[in-house]
Amino acid sequence: MSVNYLNINKLFYFSLIFGVVIWFCVFVTLPVQIVEPIQPKTTLFIVACYLSLIFGFVTINLKKKEKEVYNQVELISILYKIIIITALSFLVRFIDLFFVREMTLSNSYALNRSLVGSGFEFAQIPFKIASVLKALYFFPIVIVISLNLQNKRLKILSFALLFLPLVEALLLGSRKPFFDIAIILVFSILVFTKIKLTKKKIILTLFGAISLLIVTNLLLFKREAKEGKNIYNEILSARYNDLLKPSKNIELYILSDSTSDLNKRTALTFLHLGQYITHGFFEFNHIVKGKPIPLTYGSYTFSPFSRLFNKGNINTSPREYVYITTFGALFLDFGWLTPLFMFVFGGFQKIVFLNAKNNFIWLPLVIYIIIINVFLLMFNYLRGAGIYPFVAFTIILLLLKNNLIKVNEESISS
Repeated sequence: MSVNYLNINKLFYFSLIFGVVIWFCVFVTLPVQIVEPIQPKTTLFIVACYLSLIFGFVTINLKKKEKEVYNQVELISILYKIIIITALSFLVRFIDLFFVREMTLSNSYALNRSLVGSGFEFAQIPFKIASVLKALYFFPIVIVISLNLQNKRLKILSFALLFLPLVEALLLGSRKPFFDIAIILVFSILVFTKIKLTKKKIILTLFGAISLLIVTNLLLFKREAKEGKNIYNEILSARYNDLLKPSKNIELYILSDSTSDLNKRTALTFLHLGQYITHGFFEFNHIVKGKPIPLTYGSYTFSPFSRLFNKGNINTSPREYVYITTFGALFLDFGWLTPLFMFVFGGFQKIVFLNAKNNFIWLPLVIYIIIINVFLLMFNYLRGAGIYPFVAFTIILLLLKNNLIKVNEESISS
């Protein structure tokens, strides 16, 4: 089975433009003050990276391949194997978290985060492999949506896999897995299904977005309360306020005794979300403005490989606990050679998109790359565990290569 209707050029350019538009719209409506002037070099670097990514994408033009077509039985069998591998990986991961590292739901989030970040030793390699393979958790649901598979049990199991990352999220007080799952589902539906926008669907989408905001911020409030912190003071004094400072009016409104708790939390939610989305650009600008930092040649962004060879975590960012965008991370690794990396990455994206038109197993990577592109200017989906979906995909190709056998399309249709 294949997805020939994919307009790969449209998807690629849309993902880039959509991300920039989101960032700009959020920033212009945000009640904040820029602390440090934007350096021309910052803008030049980002523009050069975007252009290099585009040039890399348009440069690659593979020969047209014969479609790889799978019958329904083979396809479902492959998906069940991915589900089993992923579920077993989460089981091993939970053994690591609950029994080896002795994490519990009653621990403080800070304690659990310190336990999950403990050292990497050879004896832990099976647990590390499980951490990589569990990144496949969204592969089955993306394929089910993209090919409109109607096997009820497969749909239920594929959807159930999405809940497993949330266990670790609850242990660490992390909101990111909730966000990741939501955007994976949204982008999968938008890309692979023909949606007619109606008033009801728009209302349901807005309701879902608001519900997600409420859930993620409730987790934040719960995390801060669990650690005995004042949520208002904590957010208003968070590190990203150093370079993207809330305006005096919004700060006074939130801290005023005359403002109701509901209004305080609402204002705080949107202020926090806006700063969360936009502050990375200004953190990167701070890096460009500062003293030159020795390059790490990939060890910062692709830190799992450096840990594998016992080089530990390499963090050359001048400020911790903030985002520096994808561009900022790559700048720490490669400096002004980063556009060359982006050119190669653009070519890689084109290869993934072209293969996805002919082979269903590549489809989840299309969604993941779209997410990476949308959030280039905000977060960094490539750093650390962000490369695990690509590594896990490679492992799956090797493990299931005997199952991924081409079947002549005529024989399927006959």
